[in-house]
Amino acid sequence: MRLAKLTAIVSLWGFFFCFIALVHLWISVLRMPRRWEIITRLTRSLTFLLINILNVKVTVVGDAEKLERGGYMIISNHLSYLDGFVLGSISSVVFVSKREVKKWPVIGLWTILGGSIFINRQRKDQLPSLIAEITRKLRDDVNVLLFPEGSSTNGERMLPFQTAPLAAPLRNRSIIVPVTLTYKSVDDKPVSEANRDLIYWYGEGDGDFLPHFWRLLSLRSIEVIVTIQPKIECFRYEDNSAGRKKLAMDCYNRVLGRPVETGPSREEDEDTEGESTTLLPS
Repeated sequence: MRLAKLTAIVSLWGFFFCFIALVHLWISVLRMPRRWEIITRLTRSLTFLLINILNVKVTVVGDAEKLERGGYMIISNHLSYLDGFVLGSISSVVFVSKREVKKWPVIGLWTILGGSIFINRQRKDQLPSLIAEITRKLRDDVNVLLFPEGSSTNGERMLPFQTAPLAAPLRNRSIIVPVTLTYKSVDDKPVSEANRDLIYWYGEGDGDFLPHFWRLLSLRSIEVIVTIQPKIECFRYEDNSAGRKKLAMDCYNRVLGRPVETGPSREEDEDTEGESTTLLPS
């Protein structure tokens, strides 16, 4: 079963890589506008086929139309590299990823061709260019997918949200759509501490990706629920440090399913990046 899935995935990726590369060339030669709107629709088709090969059943709860519009920032909790496949299959998005993803086998090339925005965690001096690139994508009416925790977890707790990337939707006065990912079952068994590491990928080196993905291919089925939370309108927040902190906290609470009162931000002493972690809803 694993070899059959792997063969199907490699064949699918090979076809799409060539096709998307040709589309990029075609867009450049014809000087067509809305490059990333076209490319993200193609990568959405790729991820949709991919999760079907992996037998991932995705159930969307909430207003799915929010994910169909352009120029939104979509934020989510982060548990695995599967998260990107799941969310990329239900919405046309550009990913914000850590720089190391570029070097991952197969996935690295896919993210580059798909227009992913890469974060260099060691170079804070590059934050202005990162924010500018996210802003350009949002202004081009492209949805941007961000995992503001900055790292995946084992699902017990959600890490504090990083505030810096939220400067882009704040300055652009964009709409943020928080979503909550909940993996419900693996091979028809509820996700638990005993089996969660078959799908979750966290706290590991990049060199552990291939062994984990090989184990993932052996699974017969995975069930995940995507809960679309109420949107957050960035025009309600001040475009300053306090505004980013308030926005990050409200996004954090939205992903947890908590009600929030959005409105003008006020100076706060605490930063969400220093907050204690919080239990995720099950």
